[in-house]
Amino acid sequence: MRIGVVFCILLFAAAIAELAFPDAAFIHATWWILAIATVALLGTIRVLRSLRTVPTRRRTVAALLMLAAMLVVGAAGFSNSLFAPDPRTIVAVPGAQVALPELGATLVFPDLDRRGAHVVLERGGTRTPISCRHGLYRGATLLRCFERTVVAVSADSLAGAHLTITQPTGSTFLSPVLLMQHTQEIAGFNLPFDSFALPAVHRDVKVVLFTAAQAQLLRGGSAHRTVLFAVDDSLGRTLAHSLGLAANGKRTRVADLFLQPRIHRYPAIVVLAVPSQPILGLAVLLALAALGFWLFGGRPGDPRTQVR
Repeated sequence: MRIGVVFCILLFAAAIAELAFPDAAFIHATWWILAIATVALLGTIRVLRSLRTVPTRRRTVAALLMLAAMLVVGAAGFSNSLFAPDPRTIVAVPGAQVALPELGATLVFPDLDRRGAHVVLERGGTRTPISCRHGLYRGATLLRCFERTVVAVSADSLAGAHLTITQPTGSTFLSPVLLMQHTQEIAGFNLPFDSFALPAVHRDVKVVLFTAAQAQLLRGGSAHRTVLFAVDDSLGRTLAHSLGLAANGKRTRVADLFLQPRIHRYPAIVVLAVPSQPILGLAVLLALAALGFWLFGGRPGDPRTQVR
């Protein structure tokens, strides 16, 4: 029984490691998968051999329950390492709803102007906010929130007419919020960039984002987060004065447009596979039952509890 407890603790430790570090590279490594399988196999052999010398019925039951706990938690960790999908990141525009088929639920993203608002998991009429500090466990899935930078843009003509912004290559066609998911190397910096179109005036605009420290190194830059706008016509031809820097919230003229960026921190969600919590709960119950039977398994010399 004692050796069974040792092997069980090792397998629980492996499952807890997969819960605590679900995006770690070692989880899907061959050596990790083989290690879990080896511990479970050796533990099973040792427990089965120990049954020959167990003195009482209760302690025999305890050993079998510990074996069951070992196999359940080992299966949870092993299957997660071998079959779990890779982590995926869900980046969405404000107000979007994204389906999560594996949970039979929907992610609802908050409006951009709601400070401190959380992404919400909606399932069967129940809405659960996803904390960026603790995440949210659901079965064999962990939803982890993190904040990233997005840029909301407004555009006007020189006559003062407000222009509709579209994103032909973006995830949402009609949205003024640029998700900045691409990167481009400029002057040795790997910078986020995105683009949008202004169909009414036949203009395409590229947007590059600089941090405050990077912006200070630019000619004409400021000590604030800054956006570089590059304006072309719809045929890709460069216009006069087509490059312009705009600090966060500042309206600037670029070519024949007035452009204003507003830089925000906005939540995104990482979907991670973890060992199934209900299965781990079952393993814990089996282990506790095993310890209970062992501790109160009667004295070896008691004829009422001896194995015949």
